[in-house]
Amino acid sequence: MLAAATAAMAQEGEAQVREDAGSQSYEVSLTELKIVRSSRTDVPGTITVETAEIPEQPTRILDQRGAERMMRNEGVTLQWIDWEERGPVWVGVTETGNWSLLGGQRGEDGSLLELEGFVTEIGSDYFIYEGTIKIRGAPDADRGCGRTKQWRFEVTQNRSYYRLREFEWCDSLTDYIDIYFPPSLR
Repeated sequence: MLAAATAAMAQEGEAQVREDAGSQSYEVSLTELKIVRSSRTDVPGTITVETAEIPEQPTRILDQRGAERMMRNEGVTLQWIDWEERGPVWVGVTETGNWSLLGGQRGEDGSLLELEGFVTEIGSDYFIYEGTIKIRGAPDADRGCGRTKQWRFEVTQNRSYYRLREFEWCDSLTDYIDIYFPPSLR
């Protein structure tokens, strides 16, 4: 399931690059990264990413419980799509020590949440994610937004999920994006 979603997201991304490029021509440098540890077994052993997106330093692991939470994650939700049916999240550790995160949730109506990037730091009850978050068609069919930057997810009030701490980044609506982990890891 995640492998198919990954391929679809990659195709959509390639199409977007061609649209944005218009008549301009430019080269994107790509790097293939070997995955040495993964949160899932249904994904490839390598990933190809834009070289400029790879963090210069390996992921900083400041809390082992946090690292275990990431590896044992139980999916992602955006409240506009569904609280109960979580979308998949894949975390892969590259041979250079960078933690990649790819995930998303698709609604029955075609609404979509996508995350693609790297986790740069894992601490006690938080992680820092550098990458892209996109929302399309949720809660309204014509809503769409995306941003690439540094994001902070935190566990608050002893919950068993990380919540994106920037709630109104897209527009005036409050978006709750949650990445779950087993309650035993609270």
